[in-house]
Amino acid sequence: MSQNILNIVVAGIEYKNKWLFINRKRGDYQEKWALVGGKMQFDETIKESILREIKEETGLEVEWVGVKSILNEKLLEKDTKETKQQFIIILCSVKASSDVVQETDEGELCWFTDQDILENKENIIPSDFYMITELIPNESLQQIVEVELLEKKDELYLGLLKEY
Repeated sequence: MSQNILNIVVAGIEYKNKWLFINRKRGDYQEKWALVGGKMQFDETIKESILREIKEETGLEVEWVGVKSILNEKLLEKDTKETKQQFIIILCSVKASSDVVQETDEGELCWFTDQDILENKENIIPSDFYMITELIPNESLQQIVEVELLEKKDELYLGLLKEY
């Protein structure tokens, strides 16, 4: 078990009232729908990092809107509450000028309406569902949120949520 904290950027990518999700094939939370993003690289700004991740995973060129929130997410084993991983997630907002995406080996891409998001809640990473339904639509920027995800076998549950 790693005791490193991973710095992650993710984005709510909007195009004509739809949001882009990726069904992860690699890394954490495989086979779950997630917001597009990934690990920050050394010496990158937040903006550079998310624009690179979006380009790598989708082929999209997007317009930067800003940082919506910062989350401290802990992945806990549900029964023991032992911390398995910890992430600092920087939630960004961007706008796409097209819905034409280029799939990569990272996973399947799909544009979801708000209704699609609600209908697929069980297949979306719980914290990503929270980010896209609660934080992205919020008019204010730069919220800080503590999040605990509980994991039992292949199931994920949203635990503690604490907003600052």
